[in-house]
Amino acid sequence: MKINFSGIGKKLGEVKDKVSDAAENAKLGEKFADAKKSFGDSMAKMKEQQAEHKQLSDEAKAPVEGAIARYQVIYLGGFPMKPQKKSDSLSMGLNILEDRFVFKPELLAKQQWFGEENFEVLYDSVIKFEIVKRQVSTTEALLSDGDTKSLEQMNNIEITYVNEGGDDFTLRVEMLTGITVYGQAEKCRELVDLLKEKQILKKLNKADQKDAAPAGQPDVLDQIEKLAKLKEAGILSEEEFAAKKAKLLETL
Repeated sequence: MKINFSGIGKKLGEVKDKVSDAAENAKLGEKFADAKKSFGDSMAKMKEQQAEHKQLSDEAKAPVEGAIARYQVIYLGGFPMKPQKKSDSLSMGLNILEDRFVFKPELLAKQQWFGEENFEVLYDSVIKFEIVKRQVSTTEALLSDGDTKSLEQMNNIEITYVNEGGDDFTLRVEMLTGITVYGQAEKCRELVDLLKEKQILKKLNKADQKDAAPAGQPDVLDQIEKLAKLKEAGILSEEEFAAKKAKLLETL
Protein backbone atom coordinates (compact mmCIF):
# COMPACT_ATOMS: atom_id res chain seq x y z
CA MET A 1 0.00 0.00 0.00
CA LYS A 2 1.35 3.31 -0.99
CA ILE A 3 1.25 5.99 1.73
CA ASN A 4 0.73 9.60 0.68
CA PHE A 5 3.15 11.37 3.01
CA SER A 6 2.63 14.75 1.37
CA GLY A 7 -1.08 14.57 2.10
CA ILE A 8 -0.41 13.63 5.72
CA GLY A 9 2.06 16.49 6.03
CA LYS A 10 -0.49 18.87 4.68
CA LYS A 11 -3.09 17.64 7.13
CA LEU A 12 -0.64 17.96 10.00
CA GLY A 13 0.15 21.49 8.84
CA GLU A 14 -3.52 22.40 8.83
CA VAL A 15 -3.98 20.93 12.30
CA LYS A 16 -0.94 22.85 13.53
CA ASP A 17 -2.29 26.07 12.05
CA LYS A 18 -5.64 25.52 13.74
CA VAL A 19 -3.96 24.81 17.07
CA SER A 20 -1.84 27.93 16.64
CA ASP A 21 -4.90 29.99 15.72
CA ALA A 22 -6.78 28.63 18.73
CA ALA A 23 -3.88 29.49 21.02
CA GLU A 24 -3.64 32.96 19.53
CA ASN A 25 -7.38 33.44 19.90
CA ALA A 26 -7.14 32.29 23.51
CA LYS A 27 -4.39 34.87 24.14
CA LEU A 28 -6.45 37.56 22.42
CA GLY A 29 -9.43 36.54 24.51
CA GLU A 30 -7.37 36.86 27.69
CA LYS A 31 -6.06 40.24 26.59
CA PHE A 32 -9.57 41.39 25.76
CA ALA A 33 -10.82 40.19 29.14
CA ASP A 34 -7.96 41.99 30.89
CA ALA A 35 -8.62 45.15 28.90
CA LYS A 36 -12.33 44.93 29.64
CA LYS A 37 -11.62 44.47 33.36
CA SER A 38 -9.13 47.36 33.36
CA PHE A 39 -11.65 49.59 31.58
CA GLY A 40 -14.34 48.58 34.05
CA ASP A 41 -12.03 49.33 36.99
CA SER A 42 -11.13 52.73 35.50
CA MET A 43 -14.80 53.61 34.96
CA ALA A 44 -15.66 52.54 38.50
CA LYS A 45 -12.81 54.66 39.90
CA MET A 46 -13.85 57.62 37.75
CA LYS A 47 -17.45 57.36 38.96
CA GLU A 48 -16.19 57.13 42.54
CA GLN A 49 -14.05 60.26 42.06
CA GLN A 50 -16.97 62.09 40.43
CA ALA A 51 -19.24 61.15 43.33
CA GLU A 52 -16.60 62.30 45.83
CA HIS A 53 -16.10 65.58 43.93
CA LYS A 54 -19.86 66.18 43.81
CA GLN A 55 -20.13 65.52 47.54
CA LEU A 56 -17.29 67.97 48.29
CA SER A 57 -18.80 70.52 45.90
CA ASP A 58 -22.25 70.19 47.50
CA GLU A 59 -20.72 70.55 50.96
CA ALA A 60 -18.83 73.68 49.87
CA LYS A 61 -22.05 75.19 48.49
CA ALA A 62 -24.09 74.32 51.59
CA PRO A 63 -24.91 77.12 54.07
CA VAL A 64 -22.80 77.20 57.21
CA GLU A 65 -24.39 75.99 60.42
CA GLY A 66 -26.72 78.61 61.89
CA ALA A 67 -27.04 80.62 58.66
CA ILE A 68 -30.26 82.59 58.21
CA ALA A 69 -29.63 82.75 54.45
CA ARG A 70 -26.89 82.09 51.89
CA TYR A 71 -26.21 83.98 48.66
CA GLN A 72 -23.73 83.06 45.95
CA VAL A 73 -21.29 85.89 45.27
CA ILE A 74 -18.08 86.41 43.33
CA TYR A 75 -14.93 88.10 44.63
CA LEU A 76 -14.17 91.61 43.38
CA GLY A 77 -11.57 92.77 45.88
CA GLY A 78 -10.59 93.69 49.41
CA PHE A 79 -10.08 90.29 51.03
CA PRO A 80 -6.86 89.80 53.05
CA MET A 81 -6.30 86.56 51.11
CA LYS A 82 -6.29 87.08 47.36
CA PRO A 83 -6.45 84.75 44.33
CA GLN A 84 -3.06 83.45 43.27
CA LYS A 85 -3.89 83.73 39.56
CA LYS A 86 -6.49 85.47 37.44
CA SER A 87 -7.78 82.06 36.38
CA ASP A 88 -8.53 80.99 39.97
CA SER A 89 -12.17 80.45 40.84
CA LEU A 90 -13.64 83.41 42.74
CA SER A 91 -17.06 82.03 43.66
CA MET A 92 -18.14 81.78 47.30
CA GLY A 93 -21.15 81.82 49.56
CA LEU A 94 -22.15 84.88 51.60
CA ASN A 95 -23.79 83.47 54.73
CA ILE A 96 -25.92 85.68 56.94
CA LEU A 97 -25.80 84.78 60.63
CA GLU A 98 -27.22 86.51 63.69
CA ASP A 99 -23.94 88.19 64.59
CA ARG A 100 -21.66 87.99 61.55
CA PHE A 101 -21.14 87.56 57.83
CA VAL A 102 -19.39 84.33 56.85
CA PHE A 103 -17.77 84.01 53.43
CA LYS A 104 -17.45 80.31 52.60
CA PRO A 105 -15.51 79.47 49.42
CA GLU A 106 -16.91 77.05 46.88
CA LEU A 107 -14.74 74.04 46.12
CA LEU A 108 -12.32 75.42 43.50
CA ALA A 109 -11.84 78.71 45.36
CA LYS A 110 -11.16 76.75 48.54
CA GLN A 111 -8.58 74.55 46.82
CA GLN A 112 -6.90 77.32 44.82
CA TRP A 113 -6.58 80.30 47.15
CA PHE A 114 -9.02 80.48 50.04
CA GLY A 115 -7.60 77.73 52.26
CA GLU A 116 -9.45 75.65 54.81
CA GLU A 117 -10.90 78.48 56.90
CA ASN A 118 -13.99 80.53 56.13
CA PHE A 119 -13.65 84.31 56.32
CA GLU A 120 -15.83 85.96 58.96
CA VAL A 121 -16.77 89.58 59.63
CA LEU A 122 -18.53 90.40 62.90
CA TYR A 123 -21.34 92.93 62.61
CA ASP A 124 -19.81 94.85 65.52
CA SER A 125 -16.73 95.53 63.37
CA VAL A 126 -18.71 96.78 60.34
CA ILE A 127 -18.84 100.56 59.88
CA LYS A 128 -20.53 100.63 56.47
CA PHE A 129 -22.72 98.23 54.46
CA GLU A 130 -23.73 99.35 51.00
CA ILE A 131 -25.29 98.05 47.77
CA VAL A 132 -23.76 99.87 44.78
CA LYS A 133 -23.91 99.74 40.99
CA ARG A 134 -21.84 97.11 39.25
CA GLN A 135 -19.00 98.09 36.95
CA VAL A 136 -19.72 97.12 33.35
CA SER A 137 -16.79 95.29 31.76
CA THR A 138 -15.27 96.27 28.41
CA THR A 139 -16.58 93.04 26.85
CA GLU A 140 -20.10 93.74 28.10
CA ALA A 141 -19.92 97.30 26.77
CA LEU A 142 -18.86 96.08 23.32
CA LEU A 143 -21.59 93.43 23.20
CA SER A 144 -24.22 95.96 24.27
CA ASP A 145 -23.24 98.43 21.50
CA GLY A 146 -22.59 101.10 24.10
CA ASP A 147 -26.00 100.81 25.76
CA THR A 148 -24.76 99.86 29.22
CA LYS A 149 -27.44 101.50 31.35
CA SER A 150 -29.44 98.29 31.62
CA LEU A 151 -26.34 96.47 32.89
CA GLU A 152 -25.55 99.04 35.60
CA GLN A 153 -27.69 97.36 38.21
CA MET A 154 -27.32 97.66 41.99
CA ASN A 155 -25.89 94.19 42.58
CA ASN A 156 -22.46 94.89 44.10
CA ILE A 157 -22.05 94.53 47.85
CA GLU A 158 -19.46 96.56 49.77
CA ILE A 159 -18.72 95.88 53.43
CA THR A 160 -16.29 98.19 55.21
CA TYR A 161 -15.06 96.90 58.55
CA VAL A 162 -12.30 97.49 61.09
CA ASN A 163 -9.88 94.62 61.63
CA GLU A 164 -8.21 93.66 64.90
CA GLY A 165 -5.35 96.02 64.16
CA GLY A 166 -7.72 98.98 63.82
CA ASP A 167 -7.38 99.31 60.03
CA ASP A 168 -10.33 99.79 57.69
CA PHE A 169 -10.91 97.28 54.91
CA THR A 170 -13.64 97.22 52.26
CA LEU A 171 -14.73 93.83 50.96
CA ARG A 172 -16.31 93.95 47.51
CA VAL A 173 -18.35 91.13 46.01
CA GLU A 174 -20.94 90.84 43.25
CA MET A 175 -24.20 89.00 43.72
CA LEU A 176 -24.49 85.88 41.54
CA THR A 177 -27.72 84.46 42.93
CA GLY A 178 -30.43 85.58 40.55
CA ILE A 179 -28.74 84.60 37.23
CA THR A 180 -29.42 87.86 35.31
CA VAL A 181 -28.24 91.30 36.49
CA TYR A 182 -31.87 92.20 37.13
CA GLY A 183 -32.41 89.09 39.20
CA GLN A 184 -29.17 89.74 41.07
CA ALA A 185 -30.26 93.29 41.88
CA GLU A 186 -33.55 91.88 43.18
CA LYS A 187 -31.61 89.47 45.41
CA CYS A 188 -29.61 92.41 46.78
CA ARG A 189 -32.85 94.17 47.70
CA GLU A 190 -34.00 90.92 49.29
CA LEU A 191 -30.78 90.81 51.31
CA VAL A 192 -31.29 94.37 52.59
CA ASP A 193 -34.89 93.54 53.54
CA LEU A 194 -33.66 90.46 55.40
CA LEU A 195 -31.07 92.51 57.32
CA LYS A 196 -33.79 94.98 58.29
CA GLU A 197 -36.19 92.24 59.31
CA LYS A 198 -33.60 90.54 61.52
CA GLN A 199 -32.59 93.88 63.12
CA ILE A 200 -29.09 93.46 61.67
CA LEU A 201 -28.97 96.52 59.41
CA LYS A 202 -29.10 98.90 62.37
CA LYS A 203 -25.93 97.24 63.71
CA LEU A 204 -24.15 98.21 60.50
CA ASN A 205 -23.39 101.61 58.94
CA LYS A 206 -21.92 102.96 62.16
CA ALA A 207 -20.14 105.69 60.22
CA ASP A 208 -23.46 107.08 58.95
CA GLN A 209 -24.99 106.87 62.42
CA LYS A 210 -22.04 108.74 63.89
CA ASP A 211 -22.30 111.47 61.25
CA ALA A 212 -26.05 111.77 61.80
CA ALA A 213 -25.83 112.14 65.58
CA PRO A 214 -24.75 115.81 65.72
CA ALA A 215 -27.60 116.76 63.40
CA GLY A 216 -30.08 115.80 66.09
CA GLN A 217 -28.58 118.11 68.74
CA PRO A 218 -29.97 121.44 67.46
CA ASP A 219 -33.45 119.90 67.39
CA VAL A 220 -33.17 118.94 71.06
CA LEU A 221 -31.88 122.42 71.94
CA ASP A 222 -34.77 123.98 70.06
CA GLN A 223 -37.24 121.89 72.02
CA ILE A 224 -35.61 122.85 75.33
CA GLU A 225 -35.81 126.49 74.30
CA LYS A 226 -39.52 126.09 73.52
CA LEU A 227 -40.07 124.41 76.90
CA ALA A 228 -38.31 127.32 78.61
CA LYS A 229 -40.71 129.77 76.92
CA LEU A 230 -43.65 127.67 78.07
CA LYS A 231 -42.31 127.79 81.63
CA GLU A 232 -41.86 131.56 81.44
CA ALA A 233 -45.42 131.83 80.18
CA GLY A 234 -46.58 129.88 83.21
CA ILE A 235 -47.83 126.95 81.15
CA LEU A 236 -45.21 124.59 82.62
CA SER A 237 -44.15 124.42 86.25
CA GLU A 238 -40.47 124.36 87.21
CA GLU A 239 -40.74 120.63 88.00
CA GLU A 240 -42.42 119.82 84.68
CA PHE A 241 -39.82 121.85 82.80
CA ALA A 242 -36.95 120.09 84.59
CA ALA A 243 -38.42 116.63 83.94
CA LYS A 244 -39.01 117.24 80.21
CA LYS A 245 -35.61 118.86 79.82
CA ALA A 246 -33.86 115.88 81.44
CA LYS A 247 -35.74 113.50 79.16
CA LEU A 248 -34.65 115.40 76.05
CA LEU A 249 -31.03 115.52 77.19
CA GLU A 250 -31.04 111.72 77.50
CA THR A 251 -31.48 111.47 73.73
CA LEU A 252 -28.17 113.21 73.04
